[in-house]
Order: sequence, then C-alpha cells, then structure tokens
Amino acid sequence: MLKKSFAALLAASVVSWPLAAAAATEVKKPAATSSKSATKSATKPAAKSTTKSAAKPAAPQETPEIELAHGLDEAGASALQTLVDEFNASGKGKQKVVLAPLGGTGEKPPAMQVLDDEARQLFLEGKPRYTPLHEVMTKAKEKFAAVPIPAPMPPYLAGTKGRLNALPIGLTTPVMFYNKDAFARVGLDPAAPPDHWFTLQAALGQLRDGGYACPYTSARPTQIHVDNISAWHNEPFARKNGKKGEALAINGLVQVKHLALMSSWYKSRYLHIFGRGDEAVPMFSGGQCQVLTARSSAWPQIKRDAKFEVGVAALPYHDDIRQAPRHTLADGASLWVSAGRSASETQTIARFVTFVLDPDRQAQWARATGFIPLNRAGMVAISPVDAPTIDGVARVALRQLASKPGTAESHQSPVADNPKVRAVLDEELEELWADRKPAKAVLDTAVQRVGPCAAATSLSC
Repeated sequence: MLKKSFAALLAASVVSWPLAAAAATEVKKPAATSSKSATKSATKPAAKSTTKSAAKPAAPQETPEIELAHGLDEAGASALQTLVDEFNASGKGKQKVVLAPLGGTGEKPPAMQVLDDEARQLFLEGKPRYTPLHEVMTKAKEKFAAVPIPAPMPPYLAGTKGRLNALPIGLTTPVMFYNKDAFARVGLDPAAPPDHWFTLQAALGQLRDGGYACPYTSARPTQIHVDNISAWHNEPFARKNGKKGEALAINGLVQVKHLALMSSWYKSRYLHIFGRGDEAVPMFSGGQCQVLTARSSAWPQIKRDAKFEVGVAALPYHDDIRQAPRHTLADGASLWVSAGRSASETQTIARFVTFVLDPDRQAQWARATGFIPLNRAGMVAISPVDAPTIDGVARVALRQLASKPGTAESHQSPVADNPKVRAVLDEELEELWADRKPAKAVLDTAVQRVGPCAAATSLSC
C-alpha cells in the first residue's frame, strides 16, 4: 500500500489590484484633409479640462462567520485551531469557521459543537436540537462514507440504519503507559511490557522493591476497571431487561475477580488512586508513578511533561478468561451540527467535515491529540519515520478496538453514559479503596442503586 507523505497543507492567495493610470492629453496636429474641417477645428473653442476623481474602491466585504464551540483541553484546542486555520485558508467554505468556548451566551446556538461526556448528555436531553450528520452531508451533496469505528459504536452516535448522528472527532480508548527508564533500572525489559494483569503484578513488585513508592496508578477508575474490563473480557456492562430498557450487569465473576485484585494492589501500595477523573495523568508524567492506565488522549500531556522515555502498550487482560481479550471501548468528544442552519452554512459545515477526514489531516490530528484516526488511510498516513511512541499510541489504541468483533455481551450500553449511573459507580468504587466493602459487595450495591436509572434514558432518573 502506498503511504502518503505527511505534509501540512498551506493555502496561499494572491490578490492583484488594478492600477489607475492618469490619462495624458496629447495635442495632435489635425490631418490635412479639407480646409472646412481644419477651419472648424481651429475656430472651435477648446474643451474645458475636467479631471474626474478615480472611483473610490468599494470596501471589501467581511466574510460571514460560523461558530465551532468546544470544551477540549489545551492540546485538543490547539490542534482544532490548526485544522480550522487550514480550512479557512483553503477557501473551501462560504463562511469562515471561528472557534468559541462551549457554553457561550449568544442567543443563537453555535453551528457546530464538539461535546464530551456531560455536555453531550445535556445537549441530547429532551427535544432534538441537532441535524444528523449524514443528513448534513447529503443535503450538501458531499461524498460521505460511514466512519467504520472498529468496535461497538457509542449508542448516541448511531442513528437510523447505523448512519452517523455526529462525527466522533475525539475517539479515545484506554491504554497502558509505562516509564521505560524505571523498568530498565529495576531489571525489567522496557521492550516487553506485561500483557497480563498477573505479569503486571510481578513487575509492580519489582518496581516497589526497587524503591518506587507508586508503581501503578489509573485515571478514570470506573471507566477503565469496570466498563472496559467488562468489554475486554466479553462480559456485559448491562443486559436487556424486557421493555424497561437495560439492567446493570457488572457484578459477574470476571468483574468481581478483577476488582478484588485491584483492591489487593491498593492495600499493598502497588496501586494508587488520585481521583475519579484524570488526576493520575500528571502523577505519571511527573515521574511519581511508573505505570499508568489512561485514555489514549492523555498522550499530549504526557509527551509535554515527561522527562523520561515513555512506552505504550495494550491494556492488560486476564489470560485465564475464555475469549479474552475481546475489544476495549471507543468513546470521546463528538462534533454535532445544530439544527436550523441555512443552506450556505450547511455547505460550509459539510466541506469542513470532508476537510477533517482527509487522511493526512487525520494523521496530524492523531499525533497532536492522541485521538484515533477515523479511517484506515489516516492510520497509514502516520509516517513510520516518526518517534515510535507517537506512532504507537494510535496504533495500540486501534489494535485494541479492532482486536475481535463485538458481541451482544460486549456491546456499549447507553446506561454507561448516564452521569447519575457514573456517580453511583464512582461512589461505590471509593468504598472499595477505603476498604469499607469487598469487591462483590461494591458491585452488588451498585447494581441495586442503579436499578431505576438503568431503564431510564433521561438525566432526571
């Protein structure tokens, strides 16, 4: 397969202005034709010289603008600004795309919004306020193939017949980062990171014995150690529950076994938990902890801050579980188009989406953000001459998502997107870390507490 060379596309425009030349009046001798003509010319009074001022050029009209609002972090915002600048310079849109902070005070909603987690939930609550992306592309007559996400698509993205409601511009999945320098110091092979949880346990013991106080930490504990561990081992997060929707199903043997292991690591100080979100990421990039499980989108912060060589590997799995590993889950920020846009705005939005999906730009986006390219060509466009870690984050993430096809057991449940469900899981997992409940009691209690919300799609449950 031919690989595209990666190059930033710069558009240049040349504007030429007409030069006004002053007309010089030249007196010419009359031609020697007839005396009558000569006399008439001689006796005619000279025309009064009038100099008309050159017409003042019209002021250039300002290009109309459409807003793209987002809540991305610094690295994501910078990468998105680069894409927007390149698109505006290309002249492909009838309007200029401008970035704006999410949640502005304007009367009219922004034309496009990049939403993650709770912002997406609030946006989707109640009456639909968006135009499905596949409709936008059809109306604008832009070629648009369904983005083949190689894992069960997050339910909020899939519209009728599997067509996209929004562009999953910020797809991410959890991977394992590790400190190669620390591994080498304690006699571990930096080129052969542990791939099973029990081989990781042995490595963490070696790091601990080597003087490292925080061998392992994890960002987003519930998403990684409940949601993704379930899918990674072909276990359900939720099951259909008649006409009522779904019932939480996280208290199976695999989930209980895994959290019991994590609890033992926490007690022995192999594992340190710093919060419900991404608080663990700076603890790893700052060198305090030596192994980190976090979303692939943590890469820009790690790359910026780490003073050591960083390795990236797949999320470990339990090798005694049949059919494991299966696949991890794809989630993250998505680009939504607000309803009620004009035909001209729709055209610009559609062209912007096409622009973003260009393979070279997908590769550029993946390098800058740790997000996953949305097409195979984008993956190929990541040049092999780049540093291995830059190349590795996206490749490891993609391999996990495409490891094995999804099943009915490993599907991505809409229950997981409910913030109230997430809050219950966070609270119960904190009971585990505090050693107030064993793993099974934590998961059983979570299932009971979530019960009414599991069947509800509304945030008000």
